Order: sequence, then C-alpha cells, then structure tokens
Amino acid sequence: MIHIYLVRHGIALDHEDRGSLADDDRPLTAKGRIRFRRSARAFARLGEPPDFIFTSPLARAVQTAEILAAALKADQVAVLAELRPEGPIGKLLSEVGRQVKDGQAVALVGHDPQMTQLLAALGDVSRAEAPRLEFRNGAIVRIDVGELPGARPSQPRWWLKPRSRELAKGLPLRKEATKEKASGATKEKADDPTVEKPTRPRR
Repeated sequence: MIHIYLVRHGIALDHEDRGSLADDDRPLTAKGRIRFRRSARAFARLGEPPDFIFTSPLARAVQTAEILAAALKADQVAVLAELRPEGPIGKLLSEVGRQVKDGQAVALVGHDPQMTQLLAALGDVSRAEAPRLEFRNGAIVRIDVGELPGARPSQPRWWLKPRSRELAKGLPLRKEATKEKASGATKEKADDPTVEKPTRPRR
C-alpha cells in the first residue's frame, strides 16, 4: 500500500486583500502560518514521515509544504505543476504513481477544488455523499491506496483537525445531516402531547 497524506494549504491572504498580487503569489497569513506550524508539529509527533513532499507551485502551498518539511526535518520539497488548483486528478495520480511506489508514503500539498476532488476519488466517496466532504485549510488526511494511478483498494485512515489538532477516524465530513436529524427529533418530541413539558422555575 501507498500512504498518501493530502494537505490543503493553510489560511492565505484573501482575494480582496491581495492588492496587486497575482493569485499565484497570495501568501499564508500570520494566522495561517502559526496554525499550520502547530498542525505540522502534531503530525511529526505521529512518527509517520513521508518519503516525498510534493507541493503546488503557488506561494501559499509552497509555504505550507516548507513548514511541514521543517517540522518533519525533511531535506526536500518538490514542486508538481499537476497540483495546481485546476489540475486534473487523473494526470496528478499518474505523475505521483511514476515516482511513488508500494510501501512508500507521500504528502501532497495543494488547493481546493482539487484537494476535495482528490479526497472523493481516493476515498471512494459516492457522488451523493461528496457534498458532505469538508476539507478545511490546513487539514491533513491520510488515505492508504494500492498502486497508482488506479489507487485501489483504498482505505481512509484518519484526518488531523487544523484547529484542535485532534485525530479523527475516516474522512472529514460535515455534520449537517446529523444536526438536521437531531433537530427533527427534538421538534417531534416537542409536538408530542404525551411528553411532559418542563416547568420554568420561579425566581
């Protein structure tokens, strides 16, 4: 199996605040650098150093990859043009498969929409479930796959939350469906005449 770590770049300068900077040159914000540095250190403590770190050529991704490499004490970060935001998934997986072999691990540092599309493809997420994926800035997701570019079989392992730096099993999914279900159940209970209504204490 190949261990793939998908990394979405940290929080970057907004389009509105970039001034005359081209989109490719938008850097990480101070908050983005600090938060991802903490995530990178948490990742390093897992003791799962990748054999390769590949990054998009855009400034915000390169900065994210360099922070990750520093935390891992990695010697090199390589730029892959295929990791640009609009890059096709098939072409990216073919290029990664040309360099990364069975038993190795690779970190791919990139952008949305490509990262979420890659997450859906590698995680074998159905089209109906794909909208529930939530790949936040600075998140890291591990998925183990077979030989590339086929990437089968695949096994989503965990993801590292960018704010709390906690590990969660599986894929990063929105909890909207759970919330809707819970609010629906609460409403049903409130409308049920057999349910005793709580009395408000007097002051």
